[in-house]
Amino acid sequence: MENPLHVCYNRCKKETISMKKFVLFLMVFSFFYTPSLFAHDKKILIINSYHRGFQWSDDVLVGMEEVFYNHPEITTNILYMDSKRISSEEYYAKLRELYKLQLRNHQYDLIVAVDKFAYDFIVKYYHELFTTEPVLFTGLEQFEIEDIQKEGLEDRVYGILERRAIPETIPMIAKMMPSLKKLYIINDASANGDDSEPFIRQAMSEHNSEFEIEYIRSSTLEELEERFSKPNKEEAVFFIRFYNDKYGNLYKNSQIASMINKSALPVFITDTLFIEKGAFGGKLVPVKSVGRITGEMVIDVLDKKLQPLHVKTLIEYHYQFDVQKIQQFGLYPNASVKAFELVNAPLTFFDKHRKFVDAVFLISPFLLFLVLGIIHNIYMRIRSEKELKAIELQKNKHQQFIIQQSKLAEIGEIFSSIAHQWKNPLVEIATIAQEHVYSSADQGDEQSNEYVNAIMVQVRYMTDTINDFQKFIMPSTQRTVFDVNEAIETMMKIISHNIKYNYIDVSIDVSHATNVMVSGYKNEFMQTLLNIVNNAKDQIKETRENKQIKRGIISIRIYNHSKKVIIDIKDNGGGIPIDKLPNIFDAYYTTKESGHGIGLYMSKLIIEDKMGGKIRVSNTLEGACFSITLGNIS
Repeated sequence: MENPLHVCYNRCKKETISMKKFVLFLMVFSFFYTPSLFAHDKKILIINSYHRGFQWSDDVLVGMEEVFYNHPEITTNILYMDSKRISSEEYYAKLRELYKLQLRNHQYDLIVAVDKFAYDFIVKYYHELFTTEPVLFTGLEQFEIEDIQKEGLEDRVYGILERRAIPETIPMIAKMMPSLKKLYIINDASANGDDSEPFIRQAMSEHNSEFEIEYIRSSTLEELEERFSKPNKEEAVFFIRFYNDKYGNLYKNSQIASMINKSALPVFITDTLFIEKGAFGGKLVPVKSVGRITGEMVIDVLDKKLQPLHVKTLIEYHYQFDVQKIQQFGLYPNASVKAFELVNAPLTFFDKHRKFVDAVFLISPFLLFLVLGIIHNIYMRIRSEKELKAIELQKNKHQQFIIQQSKLAEIGEIFSSIAHQWKNPLVEIATIAQEHVYSSADQGDEQSNEYVNAIMVQVRYMTDTINDFQKFIMPSTQRTVFDVNEAIETMMKIISHNIKYNYIDVSIDVSHATNVMVSGYKNEFMQTLLNIVNNAKDQIKETRENKQIKRGIISIRIYNHSKKVIIDIKDNGGGIPIDKLPNIFDAYYTTKESGHGIGLYMSKLIIEDKMGGKIRVSNTLEGACFSITLGNIS
């Protein structure tokens, strides 16, 4: 018989071996499948050259935080040096002693220096404050490798250089202002101003023979306001920075913005701090982007993807210009800049009075008058704003198309609001009529049924009309394949009453076996046909009033030729004067006394630039003939 002690011992031994295997399995599983248990938090120390509330560095920090949001393993600690207010050597020596106490027994994975003061401070006192931590600087305009070699830090420094578009801005100003005779350049007497000065001097040397340049580094805001208080179309201001005046006073951003906004001369800038705050605009460094790019480099340094002395120059810029300043000074960026963004545009009537319009929609039965008033307001605003017209004249054709779509979308939004308010009452009218008749004692009366049917027919007609016009007025959002014949018939249905009451006969002829499917923008195509038909209607009306014809005729023929879809629109209105035919599709060219000259221009833009087709016009014996050629879908 086996000894019970041996049995117990062997069982315990087996269980111990099994437990060891189980523990080993858990360790391996945890290593491969739960890496977060072993993840190392990354600690970053940010030393900011300035105080909290200084907008430039605050925007940089916001950009960095946007990147760190997706990296929960990163924790940051920020120290503010306040170097705009105090920048003496005695202050920095005291700050060094304070930081020694604060940073004692703290180890960081990375030190980030925001702008020049923090970077110079870290390099000078690195060996007293830190041990082996890498350093990443951001916002500097100049970097000298010799400075870090003296301190033996070339194996741990990375950085982002901010290059302001100083060399590009001065010739841009000269192109926008051909009559420029004097340019003021403002740059304060700070250490940052010293870094910018070589770039300013170089740019000045390249252009001082073209016009006078006055370089201002020592002044006050009050003196600058006085100097730039008188308008002069031959002068401009190029603002780099001006935080410290000649007496050492520090200005707030709001004070600087006030000075810029009061200037009677256009003020060009180099970053986004003062756009929409009085500056005209320029080729701008997006400050938050500086922060985001810095945050991305922080991640790469922590992940050891970059080698020391990796210094990147930020070359991301945004061309931005203030619409209200464009109107004030009559300057347009199109001649010197191809792609740009307009900011601070005035609010539309609908935006300004949205609550009022909504209230009127709810209580007034005369909605149509309100819509006509709004549309008239939009039209008169476009005609009266000559400065914005000049911008539109010089913009490329794609921008013209976008502007036209935005106007249609605005009108479409207004009409959609009306349609929404109208549809519910129409349904209520039909419901009330049915309930009234069928709930009465004579609910089976034939005459009552005829009344209900008549009401329903009218309600359905009004609803269909609203739906058709609502679909027609909204711009197309993307290219689609559509039926040309169906689009033309829909357009003619919408304006049928207008055509009928002007004594015009319209015929649509589709040749046998014609492929009428094309790719493009259906609503914009319908707008093109509407422009041509309306022009024909106006010409026919004038010719008939002169008793040259008795009844108007518009014939539309659709056929295929060389695998293309051809649409010919002919009328008997007498035609277009020969001398005006070459200019008929030009922007703002019109043969009518009250015309705005945009309809046929937009038609040509839609057909040729947006749909890849052709549009031309000629005269026949009876009138004008517009011919549209589109590629079909085989």
